[in-house]
Amino acid sequence: MIFVSGVHGSGKTYFCGRVEEALGCSTYSASKLITQRKQSGFAPDKLIPDIEDNQAYLLSAVEELNEKSSSYLLDGHFCLLNADGIVTRIVSSTFVALSPSAFLLITAEPELIAERRQERDGIEHNAEDIRRFQDEELAYATELSERLNIPICIYKDDKDFNNTLGFIRAHIRRDF
Repeated sequence: MIFVSGVHGSGKTYFCGRVEEALGCSTYSASKLITQRKQSGFAPDKLIPDIEDNQAYLLSAVEELNEKSSSYLLDGHFCLLNADGIVTRIVSSTFVALSPSAFLLITAEPELIAERRQERDGIEHNAEDIRRFQDEELAYATELSERLNIPICIYKDDKDFNNTLGFIRAHIRRDF
């Protein structure tokens, strides 16, 4: 499994759809897996009051997925906004337990992310807040990559797509 991350609105779902089409591998959303296990959804403001509790739901769902295949992309986050809107790192033990073969971080210009979130969620966001969130996501992803010895690829825009597909091909566990 390759863990695909990025702040809300960075384009993870779109990117994963393109990879699924190009390579035929499955993609899963961590938030959807958590929602299914927990049987309750997330608020449009993306504030998460129970970040740590949700990781147990995610790990349980991923354990079940891994029984079927380990060749997939998991769309999730390294950091989330807690109930107070503070950028919060997901505990590193979650990533140890997930045991991904690689990390892939999707980035985009904060102004573009703000526009996407406005269109999708109907909520206005400050580009500078998004920049700080994305910077923390990048810092933590890089730190975890080094600490856990997991390769990382930073995807900046569509010009990187073919190179990023090469990274995925090189690091995905093949059983599809």
